[in-house]
Amino acid sequence: MIKSRGSVLIVDNDKDMCRILSDIFKHSGIKVNIAYKGESALAKVKKQPYDLMILDYKLSGISGLTVLGKARQIRPNLKIIMISAFGNESCKTRAKELGAYAFLDKPFNIKGLVKEVDRSSPDKKRNLEKKGGDKRWP
Repeated sequence: MIKSRGSVLIVDNDKDMCRILSDIFKHSGIKVNIAYKGESALAKVKKQPYDLMILDYKLSGISGLTVLGKARQIRPNLKIIMISAFGNESCKTRAKELGAYAFLDKPFNIKGLVKEVDRSSPDKKRNLEKKGGDKRWP
């Protein structure tokens, strides 16, 4: 999954969501970094390249769509999966236009997220499912 020992930036103001997603990725040997606000996410993206960003649509401060657009300007090859409980068709269309790899509605099935993450990985042999990253989650 996401290259050997890849890295992911999780951006969500919901600390429980960040913890759950972090546990999944860390269990699979992936380096995890967390940002609770869009501004701090962009600062992290400027400092370090990530293989993947999991980005919530609704953040405090700047919006997830703004973060998406700016992050893709900073790191054009960054794969970004947006997540949201407020994802209507127009915001999904806008996210796609800005370069989101996928958009998942909350609550989402962990296996569905794992599938999207694995699809985004350039190395299909090293994926989360094969490493057991989703076995603890229904």
